[in-house]
Amino acid sequence: MHDHAREQSSSPSAQNNSEEPLAYRAVRGGLWAAAGAYWGIGFGFVANILLTRMLSPTFYGEFALAIFFHTFLQLRSKVGLGIAFAQQPTINGKTIGTYFFLDVALGIGGLALTAAAAPVLLWRGYPLSVVYILLALAVLSVLEACFGVFSAVLERRLHFKPGSLIGGVALTLSYLPAFWFAMNDQGELSLISQVVAFTLLSISLHTIYVWRKMRDILTLPWRFERKLAAKYLRFGVLSGVSNSAATLSQQVDTFLIGTFVGTTPLGYYDRAYRMMQWPSLLLNAVLSRSALFTYARLKDDRLRRQRALNMLIWISISVTMPITLTLLLAAPDIVVALYGEQWRPAASILRILFIAGILRPLWENFSVLFIGAGHPQRALIVNLMQIVGILLLGSLFGSLFSIEGVALAVGLSYLISLAVVVHRFGDEIDIQYWRQLGAPLVAATLTALLYLAASQTALPATLPLPIRVMAAATFIIVCYYGIALALQPTQTRERIAYLYRLLRPQAGPAKENSA
Repeated sequence: MHDHAREQSSSPSAQNNSEEPLAYRAVRGGLWAAAGAYWGIGFGFVANILLTRMLSPTFYGEFALAIFFHTFLQLRSKVGLGIAFAQQPTINGKTIGTYFFLDVALGIGGLALTAAAAPVLLWRGYPLSVVYILLALAVLSVLEACFGVFSAVLERRLHFKPGSLIGGVALTLSYLPAFWFAMNDQGELSLISQVVAFTLLSISLHTIYVWRKMRDILTLPWRFERKLAAKYLRFGVLSGVSNSAATLSQQVDTFLIGTFVGTTPLGYYDRAYRMMQWPSLLLNAVLSRSALFTYARLKDDRLRRQRALNMLIWISISVTMPITLTLLLAAPDIVVALYGEQWRPAASILRILFIAGILRPLWENFSVLFIGAGHPQRALIVNLMQIVGILLLGSLFGSLFSIEGVALAVGLSYLISLAVVVHRFGDEIDIQYWRQLGAPLVAATLTALLYLAASQTALPATLPLPIRVMAAATFIIVCYYGIALALQPTQTRERIAYLYRLLRPQAGPAKENSA
């Protein structure tokens, strides 16, 4: 087997040698993952604005409802094989073969469950288009399972560049059929055609890359081993169910609205919710991929793991707060400027989702920490609490205030679950409240007051809508970062300097004394 396919961890010298590039490789790998995600966010942002202007809210509501049922019925998402694979000390034919056969079997099982559920959903009165989309997603999941092992190997090695490049190319080309269907008055096929095209393109490009760059994996004697499969399942089921619960907790509001209100109102809610996710999407690549493997490798080093957590909390808040604050304060102008007048009802929903937009990245960070540190049961508890909270509060507030009540329930559920995390698992989460949370909240409050005062003047109303939106965003972002820097000048400079040292091409081992 090739040397780079083996992880050395048995001797102190090997550990010291691997420690030197760990932070460097994690950050550099995270940068490639983030670069791919940011291209997807940037390109997808523009493409989805154009599609949203061309499609009706009903299409988005139907697609969102199908995504919920797909998440609920799929077995691959319930078993975190990638997380279990990351815990293995070596990469060989046994570990790879067991992963591959399990993943494909789970994909086929999910397809069978979906086929069995389809007539039940139709009997319950869900639109036929929702069922068609659901079946298509299940078939695509089986195809993805055939190549999942190669992505797992790359991520196990913290090599995120190939997947990021492949994903970027596939994403860019996948929107061509979506626009074609939208422009030819077949909007019901537009959204699912993008997903189908993306999956097929990704598989094709991965096939080329594997054949050219990963033949060492292909030459290994792949074989399935029951004991290893049982080990994967023991660890992976708990982690996977936790991740699946996390995903469902972000979609159970979709189920409530789509089932009891309708797919057209759900379309408005879906657009508002997607906008609320913008800050989280900017961080998702690091939090769910690079951070997961970093936490996993530092699970026995509490001090360094805590420093990594503190750094990611700071990054999360620094990115999330000004963007979410902009969405809150300028919601009506932003919605109309991006999507058109027909989408104005989404603005009030977006404002109510402000609480969720602030808290969600922190909640995701803690969930990834628990899984990476080898405590997936803790993440599962928090995620299940989130689901129950949204179901109970969403049903109550939804019956009183309709869609706006469900949006409020989402934010309150995040707040409650985070409070429980800090109370129950404080041994893993040592938060300095003023440094991590207090100062950003003060900066956000002062920024909001300054914006409201400035908006009372006659000047904003005279500006064209696009210029008014850009002026508002610039004002809010500059004010927030200026106030935040004034409140914490030393900490901010130290952390920026620490990140700079890690990101330098020739950076050596960086001292983790400023996280």
